[in-house]
Amino acid sequence: MQIIPVIDLMNKMAVHGKSGNRDEYKPLKSVICNSANPIDVAMAYKERGAETIYIADLNFIIGNGDNFDVIKEIDFVNKIVDIGIKRREDLENIKKILNKDDKAIVATETLKDIELLKERDIVVSLDFKNGELLNYNLDEILSYVREDTPLIILDISSVGTQRGINVELIKYVLNKTNNPIYVGGGIKGMEDLELCYNLGVDGVLIATAIHKGILDLEEIINRFGDKYAKK
Repeated sequence: MQIIPVIDLMNKMAVHGKSGNRDEYKPLKSVICNSANPIDVAMAYKERGAETIYIADLNFIIGNGDNFDVIKEIDFVNKIVDIGIKRREDLENIKKILNKDDKAIVATETLKDIELLKERDIVVSLDFKNGELLNYNLDEILSYVREDTPLIILDISSVGTQRGINVELIKYVLNKTNNPIYVGGGIKGMEDLELCYNLGVDGVLIATAIHKGILDLEEIINRFGDKYAKK
């Protein structure tokens, strides 16, 4: 099971996100990095064994500038990047700054052109809030995506809260698709990671529990990465 640490970018800084209330985000404070500089945070992740990181450009998502220069500078690790793609123009713009092994995220929270779900080499984020998929019907989304496209079950309500994963929501999606599944939002500790692993989840997005020192990034990468490498 892949462990994918997260960086939320706002105004060129890494910030701590909670429940999608983006106007309340504060600069990141972390036990693994004494800086909110996203380059430093990404390097701290890499030094602890992360092979892929998730980056969200909150400025572009809310329509207030972008952090493309910062994202481009983080070129020493693979990335999956959410800029709040609405239409093909956005997808083409982010592709210009991604490396060949990076992937753009197409998310239901922002997507306007549903045809983009048919694209190769993307990641689709199923954005749930209070248990409801934002803007779309799940069966409709699944009818468009390719069978090899990874899906993120992102519980926006739980992001940064450490309230625990929504097991029923994960099971619900898993029962509807055989696509690779990633889970994000609410990871509170080792028990949640074990639950995800036992459910057959392919990867987990995680930030708060790492930055608070509740989970050791290197330890969980070694523990769960090794499990899946032998699968």
